[in-house]
Amino acid sequence: MSTISLSHSNNLIIMMIVASSPHHSHSSSSFLHPNRKKRQLSASSTLTDFSKVKKVEKAKTETHQTFDDSVWYTKEALCISSLTTNKHIDGLLHSLEDKTHPHNDQCTENYALILQNCRKLDYLELGLQIHGRLVVSGVELCSFLSCQLLELYCKLGYIDSARQLFNNMSQRNVFSWTSIIGLYCGLGDYEETIKLFYLMIEEGVRPDHFVFPKIYKACSELKNYEIGKEVYDYMLSIGFEGNPFVKKSILDMFIKCGKMDIAKRMFDKMQFKDVVTWNMMVSAYASMGDFEQALYHFESMKSAGVKPDRITWNSILTGYAQNGQFEEASNCLFEMSGSQNLKPNVVSWTALIAGNEQNGCSLQALDVFRKMVIERVKPNSITIASVISACTNLTLLRHGKEIHGYCIKAERLDLDVLVGNSLVDFYAKCRNPEVARRNFDLIKQKDLVSWNAMLAGYALRGCREEALELLDVMKMQGVKPDIITWNGLVTGYTQSRDGKTALEFFYKMRQTDIYPNTITISGALAACALTNDLKSGKDIHGFVIRNQMELSTGVGSALISMYSGCGQLRLGLSVFKELSTRDVVIWNSIVAACAQGGQGINALNLLTDMKLSNVEPDTVTMVSALPACARLAALRQGKEIHQYILRHGLDTCNFIWNSLIDMYGRCGEIRKARKIFNMMPQRDLVSWNTLISCYGMHGFGMDAVNVFLRLRATDLIPNHFTFTNLLSACSHSGLIDEGWEYFEMMKSEYKIEPAVEQYACMVDLLARAGQFDETMKLLKEMPIEPNAAVWGSLLGACRIHSNLKLAEYAAGYLFDLEPQNSGNYILLANIYSVAGRWEDAARIRQLMKDRGVTKPPGCSWIEVKRTVHSFIVGDTTHPLMHDISAKMESLYSDIKKIGYVPDTNFVLQDVGEDEKEFSLCGHSEKLAIAFGLISTPAGTPLRIIKNLRVCGDCHSATKFISQVEKREITMRDSYRFHHFVDGVCSCGDYW
Repeated sequence: MSTISLSHSNNLIIMMIVASSPHHSHSSSSFLHPNRKKRQLSASSTLTDFSKVKKVEKAKTETHQTFDDSVWYTKEALCISSLTTNKHIDGLLHSLEDKTHPHNDQCTENYALILQNCRKLDYLELGLQIHGRLVVSGVELCSFLSCQLLELYCKLGYIDSARQLFNNMSQRNVFSWTSIIGLYCGLGDYEETIKLFYLMIEEGVRPDHFVFPKIYKACSELKNYEIGKEVYDYMLSIGFEGNPFVKKSILDMFIKCGKMDIAKRMFDKMQFKDVVTWNMMVSAYASMGDFEQALYHFESMKSAGVKPDRITWNSILTGYAQNGQFEEASNCLFEMSGSQNLKPNVVSWTALIAGNEQNGCSLQALDVFRKMVIERVKPNSITIASVISACTNLTLLRHGKEIHGYCIKAERLDLDVLVGNSLVDFYAKCRNPEVARRNFDLIKQKDLVSWNAMLAGYALRGCREEALELLDVMKMQGVKPDIITWNGLVTGYTQSRDGKTALEFFYKMRQTDIYPNTITISGALAACALTNDLKSGKDIHGFVIRNQMELSTGVGSALISMYSGCGQLRLGLSVFKELSTRDVVIWNSIVAACAQGGQGINALNLLTDMKLSNVEPDTVTMVSALPACARLAALRQGKEIHQYILRHGLDTCNFIWNSLIDMYGRCGEIRKARKIFNMMPQRDLVSWNTLISCYGMHGFGMDAVNVFLRLRATDLIPNHFTFTNLLSACSHSGLIDEGWEYFEMMKSEYKIEPAVEQYACMVDLLARAGQFDETMKLLKEMPIEPNAAVWGSLLGACRIHSNLKLAEYAAGYLFDLEPQNSGNYILLANIYSVAGRWEDAARIRQLMKDRGVTKPPGCSWIEVKRTVHSFIVGDTTHPLMHDISAKMESLYSDIKKIGYVPDTNFVLQDVGEDEKEFSLCGHSEKLAIAFGLISTPAGTPLRIIKNLRVCGDCHSATKFISQVEKREITMRDSYRFHHFVDGVCSCGDYW
């Protein structure tokens, strides 16, 4: 260094001679080992240290003719590794002061040399003691000595002491500026780093190769391109070109500030490009998503004769994985495995695992992790966090617990904050808040992510009091909730179907200074839909308009869902029409709104419009459209959607498979539904429940039972929905013994207390079989209050068995529980009519009128040539009504010849028999059948759907029609399926 005096330089030369002398080989060897650990000051090492000091003194005596005292001071400075007690240190310092005057240059330089060696050899405590001695003895702090002290304090990280020393320095050279700037840069205080640089320039000190990289690093971390460019321009203005290290730091600054065009120009001009420089460009393009440029530079690097290292390969592998190109990423990993010097490390494996997990391929991520473990590559916290996240996505509780156990055994990785946060999120989303809380409490250094994960977990589980308590604790500990905190609470309670609490937290957030974003608004609107709170929904809509929030994505779709969920589909359609930009999310919302709002035809028409608008339907679209096909029994359109799914590779999740099972089952294709079920790569509980439900709707009770028995052989555990579907299937088929068996199995084997839905199924099963005594006994023993479904099942059975007294008893409860349900009134009036009690039937109809209850007209649908045609009872508006009426007359004539007798009991009016028979001809299901017969080729199966329960006369007539027309007719009413073939119905007239 230019500031070191000539005598100091001489001492350095003599020091090298002493170090190489055979008399001092032992004492100097510890200084020459770069990795020597700092010695601990302990009493046990005192004897050894005294012996070393004696050797030094002996060496000094033997060679006093050769070297003067100044040499010995230098040599003693080299021997500080032997000084492990304060007594030794005092001896050395007294020796220095005895030999030289405190203000002597020689003494100052010797002190500086000792401090320099203390810093280099990590004897920091010794350095502090020497500084204290300097103050006591009054040694003058020259520029060189001050620099050594400053570097010592900077290395110790003593910010205040270093800054005070720096501020008091009479002369600050480039070395002192480098030390103080390096201190703040190393501590991450990049603003102060830049301020010090400008002060350095103001003092007229010229920066060097050590200063500029620190400033560029500060600009990189702050993403402050303006200051970085200013520093770069200054560097060029003073004619400072910089060495390769400086140029790399400039390149890194431009890259991290997002100025890839400037970085590219600078990179192209660089003459010297080593593997590190190439890696910067490859990694930058890969991380920014411009993988094409990353690959181009990767190939250019190899063409330039620079051999890629592991960092290069990891960057390319990461780029492939993040772009979802997993085959190419796996090839990279395989190629690395074949190289002796580039074996995949934890970064390589983690990149592939994280890429799969982030792209929704969680199963593949777990498979890669399994291979990583087989290769004996030790995972890090990022690996574990990605794997746990994959388990979270798949709700694989057992696998997640296994990985948690591994974390505990392997160096307590579970205590890492990243892993800890992942575990909290995992257990929370797996509906286990107690375990999530235990893991949360184990995190010693909780960050905001920790608190947010736990609060979101409570929200997902619907734990209101716990969330409020934790939020208070969070605030007491000085952790301020952010937008993610509130979004987790609002959306979490929405997902747990607790819209009231979701809105409560939304309004709590509005009392803070945090401004809601689109996620907050979307969650709050969903909560309004759950609570049917149209007023709050409109208020939020007004907030959106006033604040000019973007509607084309989540908020727009949330508004559509809110209005449709509050029964205002018309307003939802208005929002849709006002949107200038409609992405796939918006289209999905309106299709789902129409499908769920009973406008299946509109939903399917919108699906067609969506394709014409060049918006590609995705998985969510299909999951919304398939139920619309199911409700309309639109089999042809359902098949077309199925083909679209297969062509576009959308059959990758169970949501699609389960929707297909449901669609085919509800469209009457039970065999196709079973085929889809058998083809599934992995079945979840919803898959089994859906198939059991389909068999039940079709009246195939034993098939439903057999599916349940297969389910019991798997690892899946039946839930409430399983038993509801199973008991309903038993009810449709009159399987009384089986129904009782599975009803008892719920409690005894699966510890599931029957809910009102299961009791309703059992009441329906027993009452429809005419076992009214057992039915009433079950009703009295119910631990819960019977609801409308229970009493409705009893009333329906009374209609079958003409049990007027019990029908009046059940109807009394129903009129209180569902005063606006017209079906209950009609059913009781029908029972009165069958019994000839016309006055009572008229009284019930008057009661409906007085209460403002209106009966929805019977409506039936049939799909012909990709178009769904609807018919309402007594409808004469269809363009082919003349042909339909002619066909009906012909059918009545034919089926009467083979035994059909009109059942006028299903006409509720007290009119003549001829009028009753004529009224029966206008029932919507008969009109749909007649239209299907004249509109399709002979032998084509017909599929009819009706919004109400099929009447007894239509059921009887359809059996005869299937016989005379040689047609298979499938009819689905609001209750179940009927398959008519050759005069026989699959229900066996048990419905």
